[in-house]
Amino acid sequence: MCGIFCSINCIKNNKKRFNKNEQSEWELCKHVIKARGPDNLDSLKKELSEHWYGQFCASILWLQGLQPISQPLMDTDCNILLWNGDVFSGNMFKENICDSKVILLSLKNSFNIPDTLKEINGPFSFIYYKKSSKQLYFARDRFGRHSLLFKISKNFKSLLLTSVAVKAIQNIMELPAIGIFIANLNFKEIQLSCIPWYEPNERFINILTDIKAQFNININIIESKYLPKIEKLYLNILPTSKMGFLKFIEIMNINNYDEIMDYILKDVNIDQIVNNLLVLLNESVKRRVTIMPNFCKNCTYLNISFCQHVKVGILFSGGLDSAILAALTHNHININETIDLINVGFEKKINCNYEVPDRITGRKTLNELLEICLGRTFNFIQVDVSQEELEKYRSTSISNLVYPHATVLDDSLASAVWFASRAEGTIYPTKQSYKSTCRVLLLGMGADEQFGGYMRHRTILRRKGWNALAGELRLEFDRIAERNLGRDDRMVADHGRQSRLPYLDEDFVNFVQQLPVWERCCPVDKFPPGLGDKLLLRLLARKIKLHEAAKFPKRAFQFGSRIANGKENAKNISKYL
Repeated sequence: MCGIFCSINCIKNNKKRFNKNEQSEWELCKHVIKARGPDNLDSLKKELSEHWYGQFCASILWLQGLQPISQPLMDTDCNILLWNGDVFSGNMFKENICDSKVILLSLKNSFNIPDTLKEINGPFSFIYYKKSSKQLYFARDRFGRHSLLFKISKNFKSLLLTSVAVKAIQNIMELPAIGIFIANLNFKEIQLSCIPWYEPNERFINILTDIKAQFNININIIESKYLPKIEKLYLNILPTSKMGFLKFIEIMNINNYDEIMDYILKDVNIDQIVNNLLVLLNESVKRRVTIMPNFCKNCTYLNISFCQHVKVGILFSGGLDSAILAALTHNHININETIDLINVGFEKKINCNYEVPDRITGRKTLNELLEICLGRTFNFIQVDVSQEELEKYRSTSISNLVYPHATVLDDSLASAVWFASRAEGTIYPTKQSYKSTCRVLLLGMGADEQFGGYMRHRTILRRKGWNALAGELRLEFDRIAERNLGRDDRMVADHGRQSRLPYLDEDFVNFVQQLPVWERCCPVDKFPPGLGDKLLLRLLARKIKLHEAAKFPKRAFQFGSRIANGKENAKNISKYL
């Protein structure tokens, strides 16, 4: 994981290659870029063409290979790479070799850079300068799991790209995770093109229209007949035989959730789907907790072969999604190593009471994990955030990291993730002070959008039917990058940790997306909250003996941690940001 920064500026005269504006932007961003990568910080300045020069900077958190590799990387052809990502599988994954070096070599030898980039399995944002064509490529992966912001000056004489910025840099926006952007540096003014990840649709065109409006710049769309299509919605009426969970609706008497789930699991087809889902999610978790150094984030440069500190943490509410991640993580980490379960609670009034809903749920699920993960030590970290501390950091660090987002919902979710990923509190039940040393933090993002976890999904199904629910899930998954993932990546990375998202693994997502919506969830009135929503995932939890966690109703993070004010409109601009 890295913090990457690139500033491309027009050469005004031969005597002054690097102007004050460029240097001031780097000075503004330097401290937040450095926080993302505590292991190294380096930079490179280079003339890119007769019209342009560039400044490339990167901070490093070591996550792959046998030793840290500094960036920016430059090959023998003077191509330059800034890579903030993880290759987890596929042809690009090379065990014990730093993935940034593999990517640089692959791009150097590539006859088609976009096709090479599409082969990458894993989260990333990147910036790559190809000297022979004098083109700058930049993008976020197709799910948008890592942050990248960008800005074009009004006179088209400069381009800024950065993992994170501050509010003092105005008119910056989050780069949409819709494709690979290309800046052609053969001309005196910036010219942009975009190669979509998928066949362009109405949403893609609307996003490009917004960019054009903000920067008053034209963007050429480079299409290809080989682009995959976004799956069409289920617009046909349901089969009369009723597929998936639907066939159980009329025969089930809802008295006991355990009996219902056990009964459904006796269906051979459903049991096979659950087994396939479990195999894929287990492999996803394995990749994310084993592909890393044998050192915590604090022991990188100590002269030791192995450290005894915690290396993996989980943002842990005790709910369904985080409980599954904790149980599967246990399968892949040496039994002698401790796993941190990080549980955050906010003080609602000045009374030092932090018994928030997620705290209560978290302790219950901790006890269940201890029963099924025999021999494992979990640190249940109680992160208690006072009103005073919230006000202090929300108006300083968090408000800059959230930028350019600014709603009430962004404020509450970002604050919750920032304090949770700081992971500083006390260990339950000893009340011993503790700050996690984990290098990697697992989060459950993506589960609700794929398995129908929100209350609005139940409402849409009741009012408009299954086809409308399928459309809503498709839309929510498509826009998760712009609504959540970039913002949350900036929160976690500010503490020098890497966020990893097992529910957004490519293999896992591809399997889930090909399932009809009625095989993922069943949020009908007869299957109440805690059962019908995310039913497929609840069956998986039941299968791995998380009997209680499988039944917990969905609770939004901002309410479970008690940071949100239910009287505020989540879409309004936050007065704190």
